[in-house]
Amino acid sequence: MQSSETISSLSTALAKCQGSMVAVKKESTNPFFMSKYASLDSIWDAIRKPLSTNELSVTQTLGIVDGVTVLETTLMHSSGEFVRGEMPLNPVKDDPQGLGSAISYARRYSLSAILGVVSDEDDDGNAASPKQSKPQQAAQQSKPIPTAAQPEQPATGGITAPQNRKIQATCKELNIDKDSYHAYLTAAFDKGHTNELTKAEASEVIEAISEGQDRIDAELQQMMED
Repeated sequence: MQSSETISSLSTALAKCQGSMVAVKKESTNPFFMSKYASLDSIWDAIRKPLSTNELSVTQTLGIVDGVTVLETTLMHSSGEFVRGEMPLNPVKDDPQGLGSAISYARRYSLSAILGVVSDEDDDGNAASPKQSKPQQAAQQSKPIPTAAQPEQPATGGITAPQNRKIQATCKELNIDKDSYHAYLTAAFDKGHTNELTKAEASEVIEAISEGQDRIDAELQQMMED
């Protein structure tokens, strides 16, 4: 994170701004999880007046850091003070549509993070236990991710045994959510279980999960928006 030499005036203004903000309504639906999330429009509707009233403004621009495209979100105060954060973009597809989806995802999360914006609970009150889509339920019921207590199933469909072990170990080490992992397999490869992956698909999965839960969530969000 970057900031001006002092941020005392900005901090005071932000405290007042946050005191007048209300929880953002989750009005958009994620079909992979059968859950709702706050869109960029709804976030701006909630913050526009509190920002303006307290002489704050936000800009979101693209930049390059170490060869990686990042979204730069800058919170500014009329005094000239500022704080800035960067979020790397990881498009699922290497085309304008994929980049656009990645930018949209990054803008929502970066904007919420820098201002401390929160969303209300899902309409059904099950935010602590999000609903599962039918593909997720079927995948969990019939083909759960192997755990240490289960014998490793033989690799099939082209995936190698080392790849299989790598995926299981990475999911455990980085605490990848089972629901989102199965949803990712279904959405990206139309597969219900790790053992059904080809060798090439397994390589893609390893690359994705190695970046953690945020990468899996980002790819699901982008596929939803495509």
